[in-house]
Amino acid sequence: MDRKIVELLKCGAGVKQVVKTLQVGNKRVRCLRERAKEYGYLDAKGKPGAAALPPYPEAIFPESVDGRAVQPSEPQQLLAPHRAWIAERLQSGWHSVTVFEELPVKVNRSSFYRYLERENLNKIGVSFRVVPEIIHRSGEALLLDWGKLRTVIDADGRKRTLWMFTGILGYSRYLMVRLVWSNDVATTLAAMASMFSQLGGVPWKVTSDNPKCFALEASKYEPLLNPAFERFAAHYGFIIECLPPADPEKKGKIERPMPYVRRLYEAHGETWAGLEESQEYLNKKMALANERKHGTTQRRPREIFQCEESLALKALPPLAYEIETYHEGSVRQDGHVRFLNKYYSLDENYIGKDVTVLGNSTQVSIYHAGKLLEVHPRITVWWQSKSTKPQHLKPWERAMEDHSVYRGRAAKLGPDVEVLITAILQQGQGFIDTRKIFGILCLDKSYEAEEINAACREAFAVGSLSSRTVHNLLRLKRCATMAASEALGVEVPVLVKNKAHRFVRPLSVYAGQMPLFVKEGNA
Repeated sequence: MDRKIVELLKCGAGVKQVVKTLQVGNKRVRCLRERAKEYGYLDAKGKPGAAALPPYPEAIFPESVDGRAVQPSEPQQLLAPHRAWIAERLQSGWHSVTVFEELPVKVNRSSFYRYLERENLNKIGVSFRVVPEIIHRSGEALLLDWGKLRTVIDADGRKRTLWMFTGILGYSRYLMVRLVWSNDVATTLAAMASMFSQLGGVPWKVTSDNPKCFALEASKYEPLLNPAFERFAAHYGFIIECLPPADPEKKGKIERPMPYVRRLYEAHGETWAGLEESQEYLNKKMALANERKHGTTQRRPREIFQCEESLALKALPPLAYEIETYHEGSVRQDGHVRFLNKYYSLDENYIGKDVTVLGNSTQVSIYHAGKLLEVHPRITVWWQSKSTKPQHLKPWERAMEDHSVYRGRAAKLGPDVEVLITAILQQGQGFIDTRKIFGILCLDKSYEAEEINAACREAFAVGSLSSRTVHNLLRLKRCATMAASEALGVEVPVLVKNKAHRFVRPLSVYAGQMPLFVKEGNA
C-alpha cells in the first residue's frame, strides 16, 4: 500500500485524490508524503524527485525498529541463562512439559512455550518420518472398517445407531458396504461371509483394526485374536492382519472412503423404511461409485476387479460356514461355565477366570486367553443342564461313577460286592478308605467269587462295612466246610484249602525239575 501511495504522489495526484482512490486515511498519506520527500522520491514542492523507487517487492522505506523487541521481557531474562540446559534436555528426549516442570526458575507456562518458539527450541527432538505407500497385489487384501451412518428413530420412539460395515479391496479399490445394528461377532462374521459371496472368492488376507469381535486384546506386536474369528479365518483360508492400535495410516484405503459413503447416503433423507430398504438404496449407490474413476488409480474399480482381481482370489469353500454363538463369561465356583442356560465343566484351576465360549449345533468349545481348554458335546435335551467330564470330578466323585475302577473290580466278583464297596465309598464323605476296599477286592486270591459275594451280602445285612468282617465270615465258612468234610471222612479238595491262583504254578511243573536238581547237588 505504501508503494501505491507514493507512486500516485509521483504521478502528480493530490492527497485528497489518493485518499479517494485507495480508500486510506488522510493522515497516512500526508506522513508518507513527508517520508517520500526525506528519501528523495519527491522534491520539496511534492513533485517527482531524483530518486527512483526500488524494484518490487523490495520495501520502499526501511522498517522501523520496534522498541518492545529490543528490550527483552522478564521471563526471557530469566530463561536466557538456562538456554543450554533446556536444549540439552530436549535433545535427550524430554518432553517440553517435563522441562518446564524441572526448570530452576519460575515462569508462566505460556511464557516458556513462547520462549521455545522464539529461540527455535521447539523443533528439537521432533522427528519427521516418511510414510511409504502401501501397495497391494491383486487379490491380496480386503480392508475393513466400521463407521456410524446415522441415528434411526424406530416406531417406539427409541434412538438406534445404524452402522456401516465397509470393505474395500486393496488393489482394485472395489467398495462394499453392509448396514448392521451392532458390531457383535455373529453379525460381523455374517457380513464378511456376505462380502465373500459377492466377490465370488476370498482374498489372501483381511486387514482391520482391533475390535473385540476380531481381537480380545490389542497389541502393537502380537494381538490376542478372538477364537471365533480364528475359526472363521481357518474355514475360509485367509490370513488375519490386526493393525497396531492408534495407527489408522496403515489402512488409509478404507479410512478415506468412510465420509464418501456417508455423502452417498445423504440423498436418502431422514425417512426410515427399514434396514432392507436402506441397504438396497446404498447398493445402488455403490454400483455407481464402483463405475466411477478412482481419484488415485484413475481407473474404474469394477473394471479392474472383473478383469484382474477376481481371477486372483481364492475359491470359496464348498460348505458354508456355520456362524457360532459367542459368549464371554467366568468359571463358577463349581467348575462350570454357563452357556445358553446350560453348564459345561472345566478344570478347577480355571475357577474364577474369564473364558470365551463358542457353540454350534453339535459342540461347545471353551477358550482361555486364546487357548482351547475343553470341547463338550452340545446339550440339546431339556432335562439335562450340566455336561461334566470325569476328569473334572473330585476323586471321591469319580469313585462313585459306574465305570470307576473300584466298582468295576467289585462288579466282577458279584453284585453284593459292588453294593458293599459303594456303601464304603459313600461312608467316606470325600475320603476313600482304600484299605477296606482293597482288603475286600484282594480276597479273590484265596476264595471263589461266589464265596466273597455271599460274605459281602451277609456283612451288608448286619450293617458292618468292614473288610475284616468279610474275611472272618469267609474263614469261618471255610473252617465249617473242612470240619464237616473230616467228620464224614471225606478228603478236602486241595482247591478248597489253597485256591488256585493265576500266578501260582501247579506242583507238576516242579516235579519234572526235581531229578535235575538232585544231579546238580550230587555233583
